[in-house]
Amino acid sequence: MFLSKTIEQFGSGFKRIDSLCKDAGIKYTYERSDNGFKFIIYRPKLISDTPDVTYDVTYEKALNITEQTVLMVLKQNPEISREEIAERVSKTVRTVQRALVSLTEKGYIRRVGAKKNSTWEVLR
Repeated sequence: MFLSKTIEQFGSGFKRIDSLCKDAGIKYTYERSDNGFKFIIYRPKLISDTPDVTYDVTYEKALNITEQTVLMVLKQNPEISREEIAERVSKTVRTVQRALVSLTEKGYIRRVGAKKNSTWEVLR
């Protein structure tokens, strides 16, 4: 691969991966096999920026994960916008909008107030 110019320098990938992982504080290992090797990169534990979020098992069957997450965010801040919800739950605004429509249809939330100055009321 080096001679065909497919790679820059023979053996430099291990050094780069090692350096990048050490700089980012990410743990990794690698395994060799008959066909080559593979890197195993361990993700750091996810730390939520949403404090005191608890998982209610009564939602499990009725709501999907996105709906549950959006509902929990609304419980903490009913005045939050769709754009802010999307940012907090790492979804697109359109996905959040679908979740809000679904939650409204299922009777979990409702919109209160005028179109520009409204809030969400969590019903259950």
